[in-house]
Amino acid sequence: MRIRKFLAAALAVVMLIGMLPAASAAVVNPPANTEGGITLGKQASELAGSDTTITLDVVANTNANPIAIQFVLDATQSLFLSEDNKTYVEEWANALKFMADKNIYAGLTIFTTDAKTVVAPQELTAESEAAFSGVENDCAAFVMASDHGTNIQAGIREGLNALNSLSTDTVAADKRYLVLITDGGSFYWLDDNGNAVNNSYYKADGTTATMANNDAAEGGYEALTSLNDLLAKDLPAEPQTYGSASASEPLAAAVQAVKDDADIYTNFETGIYFAAKELDKVTEAGVKLVTVGYPYYKDDTKVSALSKLAGEFIDYAQSKSVENGGFDATLDNTASQLDTIISTMYGQSANVAVPAGSVITDVLGYSSSDGYNYDLATSEAIRVSLTNANGTDEGGLYWESQTMGDKDTLVFHTKDGKEFLTLKYTKASDGTEQFTLTLHQDLLRGQKLSITYTARLVGHMGFAGTYLTYPNVEAYLTPNGTENKLYFPRPSVTYTVDGGGSGGGETDIEDPDVPLGPGPDLNTTDHFAYIIGRDDGLVHPMDSITRAEVATIFFRMLTDQSRTMFWSTSNNYVDADSNDWFNNAASTLTNAEIITGKPGGLFDPDAPITRAEFATIAVRFFGGTYEGEDIFPDIAGHWANQYINRAAVLGIIEGRGDGTFDPDANITRAEAMTIVNRTLGRAPSTEHMLPDMITWPDNMDTSTWYYAAVQEATNSHDFELIEVNGTQVESWTVLQPVRDWAALERAWSQANSAPDPNGGEVME
Repeated sequence: MRIRKFLAAALAVVMLIGMLPAASAAVVNPPANTEGGITLGKQASELAGSDTTITLDVVANTNANPIAIQFVLDATQSLFLSEDNKTYVEEWANALKFMADKNIYAGLTIFTTDAKTVVAPQELTAESEAAFSGVENDCAAFVMASDHGTNIQAGIREGLNALNSLSTDTVAADKRYLVLITDGGSFYWLDDNGNAVNNSYYKADGTTATMANNDAAEGGYEALTSLNDLLAKDLPAEPQTYGSASASEPLAAAVQAVKDDADIYTNFETGIYFAAKELDKVTEAGVKLVTVGYPYYKDDTKVSALSKLAGEFIDYAQSKSVENGGFDATLDNTASQLDTIISTMYGQSANVAVPAGSVITDVLGYSSSDGYNYDLATSEAIRVSLTNANGTDEGGLYWESQTMGDKDTLVFHTKDGKEFLTLKYTKASDGTEQFTLTLHQDLLRGQKLSITYTARLVGHMGFAGTYLTYPNVEAYLTPNGTENKLYFPRPSVTYTVDGGGSGGGETDIEDPDVPLGPGPDLNTTDHFAYIIGRDDGLVHPMDSITRAEVATIFFRMLTDQSRTMFWSTSNNYVDADSNDWFNNAASTLTNAEIITGKPGGLFDPDAPITRAEFATIAVRFFGGTYEGEDIFPDIAGHWANQYINRAAVLGIIEGRGDGTFDPDANITRAEAMTIVNRTLGRAPSTEHMLPDMITWPDNMDTSTWYYAAVQEATNSHDFELIEVNGTQVESWTVLQPVRDWAALERAWSQANSAPDPNGGEVME
């Protein structure tokens, strides 16, 4: 029914504000993500053999804090026709039933010449239905007893008083809403004593009569003072009487007298003036206003002056509103406009958190080139359940289990046989797989949708060691009607393989017995500067870089989750003291098996790092193996052979101009910055930086191969990706302040309960 849709939509506007050998495993399930009133969770179980059970949860939350909504409804002839008035309010009460147990207080104020709160704001619960029974009869009685005038000011004041009857302990001041539903026409107002009044005129017999809006609509009165001009004046609240008893003027003459007197204002002008002033009091009280304009006067050419001023009032009210319901030609259109507002803000309708047509996308595992891959265990059950947020039966679909087998599509149904969700499964040629789950019914607030399936680890490292894996690449919800992606958290599964090894090798910061398994995650989202100049104001791109500096760079570029997961303040290096500035970085990356040390238990922090050592560190963040011929002619038999080849395949290193790699040469700072940028997925472009960026006297030649890499490494910035000649590059948008790494490292130390909260000198 149109009225139910209308009122439910108005309410929605304000409330929406293969088996592993000798392996053990551990799981890290990050906290759920909450956005737009929806909580997205994703969990993985420890490996049972090669299998992990994955559960995605979509919880449509109720409001965390109580909100109060007072509907202020124009109950006069234009909006509240006698044959519809009971139905109108009855449907309002029905709409509120859908809001039960959502932490919402609601009430109803109606107005004609005067105003009355027929339902004081009260919490909506499953048991509160009785409070609304008979409301339509109370409204009808009030309307029938009124003078059938319109006094918007009275309605606004009464609605605000109703909200103010709630204590701030019950509902905070900034959680209160007044929803004004009106045609914008008012020819009554309140005098200084709060009584409803309007101007009158002397009839021929010497008695007086109220004029309603006749002084504005009759006598060819085609223009009224604009609302902006009215608000610039100070109109008296006391009513006037036009003409005189002795004159016995006809109505037309009284109207003409008003037209001729610039200091006298009609009932319509005065009523709208005081209604606008009352709106100011609503916003001054911190109450949020929502305006639903119903244009009764809009296209009536007989009262064009009234139509114009009523429209100006609606415009004024909507300018002060947090949301508004348009000003369309019919009640149905007004309701549709409300739905459009909701769709624009949230992509959802009344009491709907996730609308039908929304899609969940879940991309499993990695390609085999990254060392492991998760596949869907098609013989295991996929379970879909819909419950209350607390896990109890919602009364529709409780749960249903199906197996994929050799199918690529499953359809899940509610208990009454209606389609609820379609799951489509695809597998790409590179081995990655994904689900798309399309909802066919709305997910309402207070409901919880869960999808559970089994992912199987089919590719893994055969070396001894500990491996961090992610059962999915990404998972996100796209609400229908939007292009937004709301991301699920990304759980990790770590497993340890006993025995075996990858063979010997030369001594280095990297232990060749550590396998090429996937390591901790790097922050590839934020483009922070990770290099600053030296005390002489230069960046020294062709100088070498030390092992301690390199460890610190990668330590700072870890994601917060990985840094916490692998945090350590202790190591076994004989030349690394707990008070050393690089201690936390070296200890954490050693714990993550990104770096180890040299023979004799040395870390050798001040020694220059070689090209082979640097490539090895970088490639450990990717994992994977390399099988094939050497890419460079001078790395055969080198201890870092496998790492260098893998890094070349990943595109994070390049050789010399003569085709060699020169593995034992010390890496330059420019080369190091180039590799770090590639490892972080950065793609700087000289032509798409910002003119006010930090520059260096020894990096001014834009034609050098390393110019863009150095600028990328030394300027914090936001960016967008653009395509240039078929290649994606960064186009910087905003420069950001250089991070205070010293302060951040102290904060990380304290957050991770480090006994020695050092590691704080800003690296040169």
